[in-house]
Amino acid sequence: MQPNGSLYPHLMEVEQTAESRMQQTMAQLLKQTPAPDKEQNQMAWVQHMNSLKAQAEELVLTELIYS
Repeated sequence: MQPNGSLYPHLMEVEQTAESRMQQTMAQLLKQTPAPDKEQNQMAWVQHMNSLKAQAEELVLTELIYS
């Protein structure tokens, strides 16, 4: 815990940074591996997006949280 009650502002900053990084990472991953057509194959689209989200979360956790 940080002194002077500065834990909550620190946690808010980390959360905002993580959210921003997640959005950037998802955009990069989608550019690298575009998703299937959502209208023609919804389940493949959902599977692809879930996979990208898991990858992005792992990257953000490794870069920001665990380091």
